[in-house]
Amino acid sequence: MNFVQKTLFLFSIFFLCSILFLTALYVPFNEYSSEMKTIQIPIGSNATHIRNILEENLIIRKNALIFNIYVRLFDLGNKLRYGEYTLSSSMNLIDILGKLIKGEVIEYKITIPEGYNYVQIADLLHEKDILNKEQFIKLAVNGDRSWEGFLFPDTYELPKNYGSIKMLETFLTNFNRIIEKHEIRKTAVEMNFTLNEIITLASIIEKEAKNIEDKKLVSAVFHNRLKKEMKLQSCATIYYILGHNTKKLDDYDLKIESPFNTYINKGLPPNPICNPGLDSIKAALNPADEDFLYFVLGEDGNHIFSKDYNEHLKNKNKR
Repeated sequence: MNFVQKTLFLFSIFFLCSILFLTALYVPFNEYSSEMKTIQIPIGSNATHIRNILEENLIIRKNALIFNIYVRLFDLGNKLRYGEYTLSSSMNLIDILGKLIKGEVIEYKITIPEGYNYVQIADLLHEKDILNKEQFIKLAVNGDRSWEGFLFPDTYELPKNYGSIKMLETFLTNFNRIIEKHEIRKTAVEMNFTLNEIITLASIIEKEAKNIEDKKLVSAVFHNRLKKEMKLQSCATIYYILGHNTKKLDDYDLKIESPFNTYINKGLPPNPICNPGLDSIKAALNPADEDFLYFVLGEDGNHIFSKDYNEHLKNKNKR
């Protein structure tokens, strides 16, 4: 075999290998399949582990050597992200790797209810496999720094195993977006309140009232009491101390020594008691123009308001 023949032979081999390589990259394992599978790539998986998972789920061919070659050739080993993916054998290897590199994982819509505290939020997200409950609780309240009140209740689209740090950052980013959009910090300062004080007041309103009109009236009561240096006397703060609201409060409960006890301390508690929604925050900034100083929950679920204590006692006795 002369030089020209050898060259043509080697070129033919190279050309054939190139065709096979490109075919393996761009031709799906089963282009006629319409089945989409949910594939879980565990944390810490390397390229070989990921390839094995894809093979076991019949997403790519068995012994997919081309997978290893391509990943090593373009140094993709550390770029493949863990998570839960929707994949199909009708996808080619380039598209599959593209999803793994971009981290196009399945996301779930999860709604954080208004008025949840950080423990309830941790429970909910732990149940949905979004994060570890204990880790999130440690981040939410760390020493003197509490993020209670700033974990904005909203609907979030989250992948499984999102993680506590990322989740806290997502909460705070969304909170700041809402605060800036509605000029809440600016309005609070104009009213001689700090942002923390307004969110704290909003958190108490959130737990005391359910509809918008009631929230504005409850807000008026608390604003009036603050101006008169009266104790807020909110049962919601006692339930926060107790950690539950499954019992009727007695005199012993109202005397619990705590900075959150608004029956023995004047002014607002040091921090919020839950994570209030936007309506409660707006109510804290825009109380109804009323002189009410008292309220009691009526049988229909709405509050009955009064301006003096005798009237308040009559309202209590009517229930």
